[in-house]
Amino acid sequence: MKFTLIARSAALLGLLLAAACAPFGKQVPLDTPTAYSLPQGESAREIRDDWWMQLRDPKLNRLIEEAVRTAPQMRIAQARFEQAQAELGVNRAASRVQIGLSSQGIGGYVNPKPASGIANTDHTLLMAATALQGSWAFDFWGQNKARIRSALGRSQAAAYETVHTRLETAHAVAAQYFAWQALEAQRQALQKRLQVAESIEKLLKQRIQADILPPSALYQAQQMQQQLQMQQLQVMHNISRIRNSLAVTAGRSPGALQNWQPSPQAAAPVLAVNRIRADLLGRRPDIAAQRALLESRAQDIGAAKAAFYPNIELRLLAGLAHIDAFDVINGKSSGMLGIMPALSLPIFTSGALQSQLAARNARFNEQAAVYDQTVLHAIRSAADAVGSYQNLRNQTTLQQRMVETAEKSASAASRRMRAGLENGLVPLQKQDEVLQQQMQLAQHRADLLTAWSNVHARLGGGFRIPQ
Repeated sequence: MKFTLIARSAALLGLLLAAACAPFGKQVPLDTPTAYSLPQGESAREIRDDWWMQLRDPKLNRLIEEAVRTAPQMRIAQARFEQAQAELGVNRAASRVQIGLSSQGIGGYVNPKPASGIANTDHTLLMAATALQGSWAFDFWGQNKARIRSALGRSQAAAYETVHTRLETAHAVAAQYFAWQALEAQRQALQKRLQVAESIEKLLKQRIQADILPPSALYQAQQMQQQLQMQQLQVMHNISRIRNSLAVTAGRSPGALQNWQPSPQAAAPVLAVNRIRADLLGRRPDIAAQRALLESRAQDIGAAKAAFYPNIELRLLAGLAHIDAFDVINGKSSGMLGIMPALSLPIFTSGALQSQLAARNARFNEQAAVYDQTVLHAIRSAADAVGSYQNLRNQTTLQQRMVETAEKSASAASRRMRAGLENGLVPLQKQDEVLQQQMQLAQHRADLLTAWSNVHARLGGGFRIPQ
């Protein structure tokens, strides 16, 4: 008997060692992310959250506020975050004590054979059992902890993606709003140019009637009016399209902004790009999301490795069994109480554990590549955003000077006309040139405002990773 006990203990110990020393199999080498050490840095004062508030435009503020609250893309991001939170809750609950109550009954009809001289009686039998069951797994190898950390990483990634979606949505609304402002300014300038063209045509008709000019001199003025009318129709079409697009981006129906008018254009605030550091890229929410997913994948590998080792689970069973539930008082009941340890030994799994680990390694490698790609794209987009802002600021400054020069030329022509040195046609032509330059300036201002907004979006909008 003693020899049998020793043999059984040795066999059990051998099984434990075999399971604990099970080979991991061939693993895919883990790549080291080239951008994983990207510094997080401290956000510069120049890049701030709610950057559009600096323009003090209540209409723009209202549109962005509605978009980040009700736009479909924001609701999608929020739903994904809630799913990740629910998954985290499930994983946390799995590592805690589980208790459940079960109750079942079996009913039957019994017609026993009567004894001699005894009347035949029927009997209904009901067996009932109620049990309280509990279980708790010992997390010796950290498998449950790894699963919780993995779910936490996915939850953090979903939260960061929500912030990133908010930034992208705000910038998209702002960019379309700036484009609408430029189109509205151009529409008003075209209306003034049509009035100038009508004045030129009227002046030419007077000269034709006075036989100073031939009738053919009127054709060029008429062509000018027709071209301006065509441009006006095109601008109105573009306004309709950008208005519908902006409404949808803000979470409204396409025709919701039909009676809206944007506020007049504001000057883009000066952004000191020389104070912007490259380490701000580490603060972008999309990069933070990919970094959290990378850490989550690393925890998945730890959970897959822990599956190679034995696992012990403690189970508790307490309950009451009763025969003939219709006669609880006189019937006989039996109680049960037991604590049972359960041992799980992955001895032979036909390579399933090795394949699972290899899959987790491959997913980590994939996520590492996605993280590197996200960082590289972020560096490029941030550099492009800063470069575009600097270039457009110089262009807008130069275009403003061109408008001022055109205005001086128009004023000089008017003075010469009043002095009798010029006819009335030249000041009208100069006035049209001023309006053309103002139309171009409106477009440059919109492009500069969009570039200014884009710099904030590409550099994270003042996002701070919670500590």
